[in-house]
Amino acid sequence: MHPTPAPGWSRVLPQLGAGRLRTGLRDSRDRLVASDPGLGRLRQGLRAVLAVGTTVLVESRYAGALGVPATMAVLVGAIVAMLVSTLVSEPSRTATLGTMAGVPLAASVGVTLGVVTSTRHVLGLVTFVVVSFAAVWVRRFGVRWFTYGFLAWQGFFFALFLHPPLSALPFLLGAVVVASMWVTLLLLTVLRGNPRVRLRRTVEALRARARAGIAAMLDVLEDPDAVGPQRRLRTQLVQLSEIALLMDGQLADPRAVPAGLRRGQVRRWAVDIEIAMDETAAAVVDLARHKDELPPGQLDDIRRLLQVLGWGAGDRARHWVRTLEQQPAPQLPGLRRLTWAATDLLQLVEQWDAGRLDDQGAARSGSDPLDTADAPDAGDAGRDDDANFEPVITLFAGNLPGSAAVASDMVEESRGQGRWPFARLELTTRQAVQAALAAALAIIVGEVISAQRYYWAVIAAFIAFTGASNAGETIRRSFARVAGTMAGLVGAIGLAHVTTGHPTVAVAALFACIFLAFYVQRLSYAAMIFFITLLLGQMYTLLNTFTDAVLVLRLEETAAGAAIGVAVSILVLPTGTRATARAARSGFLLQLADLLEGCADHLREDRDRDLLALAVALDAWGRQVVNTYRSVARGGLVGVDRGRLRHRLSVLGACGGHARALAVEVAESGMTSPELASACCELAAQARSLADLAALPAPAESGAAVVEARERVSTLVAARADDDPRTRPASIEIGRVADALTLLAAP
Repeated sequence: MHPTPAPGWSRVLPQLGAGRLRTGLRDSRDRLVASDPGLGRLRQGLRAVLAVGTTVLVESRYAGALGVPATMAVLVGAIVAMLVSTLVSEPSRTATLGTMAGVPLAASVGVTLGVVTSTRHVLGLVTFVVVSFAAVWVRRFGVRWFTYGFLAWQGFFFALFLHPPLSALPFLLGAVVVASMWVTLLLLTVLRGNPRVRLRRTVEALRARARAGIAAMLDVLEDPDAVGPQRRLRTQLVQLSEIALLMDGQLADPRAVPAGLRRGQVRRWAVDIEIAMDETAAAVVDLARHKDELPPGQLDDIRRLLQVLGWGAGDRARHWVRTLEQQPAPQLPGLRRLTWAATDLLQLVEQWDAGRLDDQGAARSGSDPLDTADAPDAGDAGRDDDANFEPVITLFAGNLPGSAAVASDMVEESRGQGRWPFARLELTTRQAVQAALAAALAIIVGEVISAQRYYWAVIAAFIAFTGASNAGETIRRSFARVAGTMAGLVGAIGLAHVTTGHPTVAVAALFACIFLAFYVQRLSYAAMIFFITLLLGQMYTLLNTFTDAVLVLRLEETAAGAAIGVAVSILVLPTGTRATARAARSGFLLQLADLLEGCADHLREDRDRDLLALAVALDAWGRQVVNTYRSVARGGLVGVDRGRLRHRLSVLGACGGHARALAVEVAESGMTSPELASACCELAAQARSLADLAALPAPAESGAAVVEARERVSTLVAARADDDPRTRPASIEIGRVADALTLLAAP
């Protein structure tokens, strides 16, 4: 017999279950929203499906009007629509028209070369290599030319794939023009998008990511010694910074800003959110380490505060803040820091919800709530005059840029240092040479495997250099392509057996694969290739040419092409992964020095420099450091100390966070202090000296210099803090930056 529940439990248990369900649903929604800031991935998938689907219909009508079979026009038009709809994302209709004006020309050049040379096999193969070189080389001229080069290459490839006679060339060129005109119309109308809605959804993702970070803090509080929760918390903070950078890039369009707000205010709000989250995380980590010293019941109060902080429960969160503030002295330092940071977060969320962002921003965490009535307008931190506003981040197809700029700067600095003439080549030229050589080798090996399907090997080799700026990224993409193709092979065979003889189902599956491929593109390249392989299987099913042997052959060709791409990236004009990571670290430290020097200027009443813009630029360099260090850690490199890499990333992240907080404090307080200005200049000099080093930790002499500088900074900060308590918050942040630089130089 089961025991009879105590009175009241019949009501309590369902409530507990409902509470867990609500919490689970809330957390699941947060994960979904945070994983797709601004619904960019969802929009990308839908754009591709809508563009391809409608272009297929338009091309069918075009072919029908001419009385010609529609297959070639549909395939060429679909590839133009797919590429253009996912790559072209201009802020204005004028810019869209400017980009689209070159689309039919670029695609037509590729198609024409493919058709004209297809009748002469050797000439066609040589032209394929030349087109591969040119498609990469033109990327030096900017984002627009990346699209043109890729279109020309794909146009040439599909001409080889379709094997049309020369007499069909006018028909194919017409199909290119029709597709270009149709997609242009879509981009100017239904695919245009609303920048204000996009920014609002990105803000929702920022808040969801902040809540995910708070949930990770709860895990850290429960098990301070576990490595997993600490890593998850750092990951959440990095991803929070990435969303803030995405917001800054979206602010390039003045129409994105909500009515009544200015772009400088939105930038400052996002930076304040980052600072408040950094402070909350640091406080929780500190409290977790000393949880045994907390009075009875206080740990539960901290848990209750974190459980309601950020989830629209402002009144309850303020109640727990007051409860913690009223705890009897002495209090752990982390407790006071937590209450200030929580108050900041609540204030910032309420400001956005009310649609009124204060010019002074939130009260700075880690400091007493001082009177700021006499402080100057925070416009010094980021002038709110929209005419003077300049975004720090330039988005690529609506996304944050990759590490190509870092690799390009690294190559530019090293040009002329080597005796070999090729050492003087720019990054785009190096990659063009690599792509052409890889294409040539892939043709040779691919033809050995199959004289008819060799182009799959060329695709795998060429695409390995698209979106990759160093050897480590190329290796990862190549392995991911093989893995995705292998998994897709199994799935395509099974799906083909289901859809064979059911064309409607096959078409639906094909468009589902298009959507899913672009939806997961930013999350996993292997998953994208998986769905592309399924898509090809359905296309062959509709063309009645599907066989298991065809997809197995695709896997063999893909593996050969990927191996060639990896070998070429390592052996021919390599852009080193470690060298790119060093360049990113050096760029971060130089940007840190610029920010510290800007703070010094403000402390001397020279407020011409935009400290908020400098802080956002430091975040952008911090993101590059994270991405390039990940390439080092995951690129299969030998002799990588991943524990040391994680430690260095943590120190650099702390350095950037404290410098950001210092910049906002200096800009918003309007304080002046020759002593603190000297301390900032001292730290800037040390940051520059560390940036010049080829490796960290610093040599003994450089490390000793950093330690001596730390002692001088401590003396300056202590003297000023004793003289004027109002400078204490800035003094604290300067000390924290100095500590981080010292750790960075320490062996």
